Amino acid sequence: MENVPEGRFSFTAVEPLQTLSENMTPDMLLQLFGSISDFIEHKIFDGMIIAHGTDTLAYTAQLANLLLSGLGFPVVILGSKKPLDDPMNDGQANFLHALELISQVKSGVYVVSRSCSGTDYVHSAGMCMQADSQTDDFHSYKDNIFGTMEAGKLIENPGFSQRLPAFNSRELLTGAAAVRSEAAGRTVLLLDAAVGMQYQLLDLSRPEFTFIIQRLYHSGTACTVPHDSPFSLLYLQDVCRENSKRLFIAPIESERTPYSTTCELLEAGITPAYDFPVETVWAVLLICTWLKKDPDEFFTLPG
Repeated sequence: MENVPEGRFSFTAVEPLQTLSENMTPDMLLQLFGSISDFIEHKIFDGMIIAHGTDTLAYTAQLANLLLSGLGFPVVILGSKKPLDDPMNDGQANFLHALELISQVKSGVYVVSRSCSGTDYVHSAGMCMQADSQTDDFHSYKDNIFGTMEAGKLIENPGFSQRLPAFNSRELLTGAAAVRSEAAGRTVLLLDAAVGMQYQLLDLSRPEFTFIIQRLYHSGTACTVPHDSPFSLLYLQDVCRENSKRLFIAPIESERTPYSTTCELLEAGITPAYDFPVETVWAVLLICTWLKKDPDEFFTLPG
């Protein structure tokens, strides 16, 4: 706080949760957003800053985009690549940029982060993807950056665009706060793209999840060997139907000519979440799991 310009800002600090971000669980996220809902009730703020560890920051940011974008003031999520006592940390710069950003935008949810090249990026939370494991830099889906901070000023990207799911964030936040105990243990199964994924090993009879996301390879496809092979996503789709689960695939581009194997996935009735990063799809499906909502209320999806 010693670097904050004196007299410009006043702060109310709340610590609803303290954990290493890699240890975050869905129940903790429910408690976090439930606590935010409780705290802001009948209070007026100019902005909100959420300090977060970087490992799972993108996932929390995606939930925040869905749950906090209707508060009527900006929300900024930030972390630090290095400990704050390290002279090379970016946490203090990110904090100051968050304050400046709050003073220059009226609403929305954002992630501020300094790249390894020294550029101070502002990501729209709904576009934010996990940090790169080599550089620790956060990225926006399709490099669709909201803007940068330069000398304390927001420089917006004139080409920025965002396809938003349909939702009422205030209603969702209130709903999530109300089911904190009831929804404990509910989750979404997210599977990575990997050769040798053996779907027969999964227990799809478990009641804790209803939705499964299969991350696709870069070409927007996955294994489609015959249905009787447990390595085939077609096999998984059959098992999902038997167990009343719904299978989604992402990321997948609506404007891209699909591979023949992609067409096989679509013809099998697997649901494509077009033009969203996997992190967005995960956040929407987690909220649908908590609140027992139909994902088609959020996405314009076939089937």
